[in-house]
This record gives sequence, C-alpha cells and structure tokens, in this order.
Amino acid sequence: MKIIRNCQIVDHSIGVHNSREDIIFNDEEIIEIIDSNNRRNDGNFEIDINADGLLAFPGLIDIHSHFRDPGETHKEDLKSGSNAAAKGGYTTVVVMPNTHPAIDSPDIISKIVNKSRGLPVRIFIAPCITLGRKGFELVNFTEIINEFQSNIFGFSDDGDYLRDNDLLSRSLIDLDGKFPILDHAEDLEKEAMEGSINEGDVSKKHNLVGRSAEAEINAVKRDIEVAKKVNGWIHIQHVSTKKSLDLIKKAKKDGVRVTCEVSPHHLFFSDKMLEERLNPAYKVNPPLRSEKDMNACLSGLKSGVIDVIATDHAPHSQEEKSKSFKDCSAGISWMENSFGLISYKLGYQFACERMSYYPGSIFSELFGIKLGQLAEGFTPDFTLISDVEWTLDHLSLESKSSNYIFNYPDGSPVQLKGKPVMTIMNGKIVFNAGELSIKFNG
Repeated sequence: MKIIRNCQIVDHSIGVHNSREDIIFNDEEIIEIIDSNNRRNDGNFEIDINADGLLAFPGLIDIHSHFRDPGETHKEDLKSGSNAAAKGGYTTVVVMPNTHPAIDSPDIISKIVNKSRGLPVRIFIAPCITLGRKGFELVNFTEIINEFQSNIFGFSDDGDYLRDNDLLSRSLIDLDGKFPILDHAEDLEKEAMEGSINEGDVSKKHNLVGRSAEAEINAVKRDIEVAKKVNGWIHIQHVSTKKSLDLIKKAKKDGVRVTCEVSPHHLFFSDKMLEERLNPAYKVNPPLRSEKDMNACLSGLKSGVIDVIATDHAPHSQEEKSKSFKDCSAGISWMENSFGLISYKLGYQFACERMSYYPGSIFSELFGIKLGQLAEGFTPDFTLISDVEWTLDHLSLESKSSNYIFNYPDGSPVQLKGKPVMTIMNGKIVFNAGELSIKFNG
C-alpha cells in the first residue's frame, strides 16, 4: 500500500476540505481516506508522501488534445505531449485524429496504442468519422470498436465539419449511443476556411476574411436536429458563441443527448485582443469571438450548459507561428498551464468540477472506470497542487512547442494559481517537481 499524508482534498461539490487528510491507495484503487489526526502510525507503506500544505485533486482529464503523432512530431509527439500533460496535472488525455496519416484504421490505432504504453498519462483516441477526415466515406466503426473498444473515446473529424447529413445520421445510428460523435461544428464557406478571425468589426478593420458566428450556430443546429431524429449522442467541440449555447441549452431540456466542451481561450480571450495588433499567438479555430460570446461561454460553463473544459492543446513550431496572422498555423498550447488559468479565474472547486469530475463521469459512462473523484474505490489518480500564484516559463516546458500564451496584449503576464508539484496515475508517480518528502520502503 501507499499513502499521501496531510493533504487538503479538493472536492467538486464543496471545494477545499478544511481538515488535513491521508489517502491510502494501491495501484488499482483508493482504499481509504482518513483524517490525518486519526491515522494509523503503523504500517509499512511502499511509498509514503508527506503532502503537508498541499492540495490534492483528482487527476485532471482532457478530452480534446493534439499530440501530432504520427506525421508532425516536430511539433509534439505522444511522449512529449504526455510529459507536458503530467506536468500540467493531467492523468488522462484524448488525442484527436488530424494527424498524417489520419487516425482512420485499426492499423494506425494499433500503432498509437503500442506507443502509448508506459507513458505518464492514460491515452485515449478519437479516431476519424470518415476515411482520411475527407467527409465522403465512413470508417468501419464495427471493426474499430471490436478491436479497440477500451482505447477509444468517440469519433471525430476534428478540424473539419462533417457536412453530409446522411453520413452524420448513419454514424450516430451505427454507434447507437455507445460512443459520441465529436463534431467541429463550423459550416464554413470555402473562402472562410482560410480565415481565423471572427467576422465582425475587428476583421473589417484589418480587411481580413472572417469566420462567422453563424457558421458555428448553423452547424450546431444541424447536429442537434440529426441527433434528436436518430436518438444519437452528439458532442459539440470547442463551442464559442452565445447562440450555439442557447441551442444546446434548449436541446438538453428537450432530452436530446448533446454534450459540449469549451476551451480556455474562448472563456477568457476575445477578438478585442486583436484590435490593435494581429498577434499570431491568438489565431485559433474557431476564432476568438466577441466579448458578448466570451461572456456567454463563461455563463454557460457556470450554469452547466457546458459540460467540460477541454484544452484543445494545439502545438505548433516557432517557425509556423512566426508567420503573418493570415499565414500562420492556428492553435494555442495549453497542456502545462490550463489548470492554473482556470483556477486563477474561477477557483479550485470549479477547476475540479469541470476538469476532473464531469469528464470523469463521461469515462464512467463509457467504460465503467471510476475517474474524477477522490473517494474510496476510485482509480488512484492524483494531482498534488501548491497553492501559489505563478507564471509559465518558456524555458521549462515539457512540450516540444512553445506557442503558449505567456502575456496579454498589453504585455502583462498571464497569472496562474495552483502549481502542480506531483502527478500520480494508477498509483504511480509520473511527475515530481522534487518539492516533496517521499519515503520509499521495500
């Protein structure tokens, strides 16, 4: 057995516990949680961690990330992405299929599963909906699920919208609610595909083609209508507009099985950040929206319309991000600082709820595995947090890419709160900042 002593547990329902507690666990489950004042001093623990003064969170879960493996491993790969995730407090990550080649066959999935063994985080895969993510022919769902049911989280053509209504309907029917379709909901005209700025005053000021809010709204509306018709499970990725959230809210009330996620940049950044200068760091898809949409995303998260916070961690090389705004790659890296930003802006309880508990409940529904809570019988995934304010240092990154947001447009640093100092996955230490007293026995 192993033990974490003297920590303050953070719970999704009540926040930070007032008392100090000890967590006793093995590699399979949390065995017991007891008040530190009542602990047994006897017992030979294999690992004995003194977490005095630290907060204990359930391991963080990210259902939307890009590790660029295979094909673009100069940006990130499974190993570097997993190391960055563990350093950021994550224990479970879902990787997207917009790789080269796209993740659309059992052969490619098998290679990723094999490369994921022994990594510091638990890797799940979202294979393509259509072959090559081209939107013309469905992958063989039955073949993939039969062979890799325990490795996949859902199916997605992320980066592209599945425009064909019939293909969406057939995919939802084939999956029969057992796995979600994860849709990048932006029904864009061809010319707008090249834009990565919100259509509005800022795009007009800079004379750039914009990506309209209506493109997302119309796509979300279509997704909901098809899911309702066939009783399927649709998940809207990186939602970014108020009207999309209004549609999702109504659909949930009507009993449609729709879930959604929001990324940190759509919660706290708007297109006003591009008003004076088109900084390539802020180019993302969907684009940073209006302040009204940004505030609606915050409200939707707090009210429960939005289910989870997902990073959409999108690493790019310095060369790719150093081009002009029009020509640079779209995406922000978030794996090592997303928790700190959410905690700084919204508090520890909210971070726990939307980055551990709610995504964990989805995994429980899909696989029956107990993730996202610190409770007896749950998987022993922990993130130990130092309650300090900090800023991210580009020299200390585990990720291969450095396209994180370090400063706001006015030059002020992005403040973070709560720094991961140890991450434990399946009862094993997978990240250690070297700040804790640890005894190893036997």
